[in-house]
Amino acid sequence: MRTDRGLDRLITFLDAVVAIAITLLVLPLVDVIPEEGATVELGDLLAEEASRFGAFALSFAVIAQQWLVHHRIVERVGSYDMPFVLANLVWTLTIVLLPFATEVAAVYGSSRLAIGIYIGTMTLSSTCLTLLTLSLVRRPYLRRSGADPAEDDLPSALLTTGTFVLALVVGVAVPAVGYLALLLLFLPDPVRRLLARRAR
Repeated sequence: MRTDRGLDRLITFLDAVVAIAITLLVLPLVDVIPEEGATVELGDLLAEEASRFGAFALSFAVIAQQWLVHHRIVERVGSYDMPFVLANLVWTLTIVLLPFATEVAAVYGSSRLAIGIYIGTMTLSSTCLTLLTLSLVRRPYLRRSGADPAEDDLPSALLTTGTFVLALVVGVAVPAVGYLALLLLFLPDPVRRLLARRAR
C-alpha cells in the first residue's frame, strides 16, 4: 500500500544518505594532517595533497549537483512504485560509492581504472536520475497532482547523461586527458540553448 508517509520516508532516507556521503568526503582530508603535530609546513602539506583537495572539491560539487537534480525530480512526485524505489536505491549506491571513488582518484591519479571508477560512478548516478525522469514521463500516475509535465525535461536529462558517458570514454581512452574530460559537462547548456533557438 502506497501512502504519503511511505513517500516521505523514502525521500527522507535518500536525503540522509546524501548528507552522510557528502560528509564522508572530508575524512581523508583529516588524515593528511600529521599525527605527531606540525612537523611539515602547512603550505608544503597543502601542495603535496593538492590532488586530494581537488578531488574533494569536485566530488562535493558533483554530489551537491546530483542532489539538486534529484530534489527537483522528487518535488514532482506524488506516488511511487517498486521500479521507482529501486532506481532511487541504485542512485544512493552511486552517492555512497563516490567518497571511495574520490579517494581512488586522489591516490591512483591517472590510472585508467581509477579514472573509470571515478567518472563511471558519476555516470551511473546521472543514469539513475535520467531513469527517474523517464519514470515520470512513462508513468504519469507517479507525478504529483498539479505538477507540470513539461518540467520533466527528459531531453536535458538524456543530454547530461550522454555527456557523462562521453567524458567516461574520453577519460579512460586518453589517460593524459583523464579527469579533465569532465569539462565536457559544460557542453549541455550551450547545446540546449542552441536547440531551443532552432525550435523557435
